[in-house]
Amino acid sequence: MKAAIFKGPSNIEISEIPIPKPGPDELLIKNIRIGICPTDLRYYKGLRKESTYDNPLFTTGIDTYGLSGHEVVGEVVELGDEVKGFEIGDIVTHETFTYCGNCRYCKDGLINLCENKKDIARGYSEYYKVPYKFVYKFSKSVDPKFGAFAEPLAVVIHAVKKVPQKNLAILGAGPMGMLMAIYSRHLGKNVVLIEIKKSRYEFARSLGINALPPDISVNPSTIKEILKDSIYGVISSIGGRSAVENAISIASDSAPIVIFGGTYPPDFIALDLNTVHYSEKIITGSTDHTREDMKESIELIEKKALPLDKLVTKEFNFQELKNAFDAALNGDEMKIQVTFV
Repeated sequence: MKAAIFKGPSNIEISEIPIPKPGPDELLIKNIRIGICPTDLRYYKGLRKESTYDNPLFTTGIDTYGLSGHEVVGEVVELGDEVKGFEIGDIVTHETFTYCGNCRYCKDGLINLCENKKDIARGYSEYYKVPYKFVYKFSKSVDPKFGAFAEPLAVVIHAVKKVPQKNLAILGAGPMGMLMAIYSRHLGKNVVLIEIKKSRYEFARSLGINALPPDISVNPSTIKEILKDSIYGVISSIGGRSAVENAISIASDSAPIVIFGGTYPPDFIALDLNTVHYSEKIITGSTDHTREDMKESIELIEKKALPLDKLVTKEFNFQELKNAFDAALNGDEMKIQVTFV
């Protein structure tokens, strides 16, 4: 099979390697389609080196096959002897990570914070194997273009749930910020997108999303003045000191600020603790998703409840993966997906 191998920062190679053999409790999945995630790009650029699958570090060479790809939809082609509930031909997606089910977080349903969490993402390859208990089944009629949104939509659901207010401001109108806006609108929330890039502002407006013009979006005091008549929670869909500081600045008193985007390399902010104390601001993070989030995501996808196809603005064949990554880094596209058929 063909698989992406990491050779070093900004250097990947599509190589021919053996198809993995599933263990007794594993499924072998033939890839259909995958979406490119910002996390994938950080691995590609060499900014992240966390563990992946059975590697102690995301280093280089053949063991990195499939990279960190996780926005996947595929078809089951082989079953381990102990697999239950799946058949050859099932259309599936899976968790980005395994979880133990026994630690204090798993017992509370917070599998995303599992103390024994382990990355199993291998999606930039023609085939990959996954323990069946971490796999989710779609109806056979699902459109793979929609199916590849299962994981990113689940993490968006997880983040948006942290803002109980009806009003929500989202910093960043990139793929994840737009997905947040679309899902939040589905919930009936009043959404305002804050984006300094003109093309992304215009894209949001084309989908009927309320977005502030770039000249306003660069000024936190102006944003705060515009939003003053309602209590607004804020999600920063992008990482970095400036974005988080702006999110804290514009959030209403007694409202949450959700830090969704990762920051690489790590960065720090200075915070006046009295600002938090006297305003009752809530600063929290959001990472990955729970099983309930994923189930809701799959239900929405199967019902075609959200216009997810409008977010896919470019597709590449797997052989063009480097071009796909470079296009995603360029930032001119919204969601980029890679096809295997």
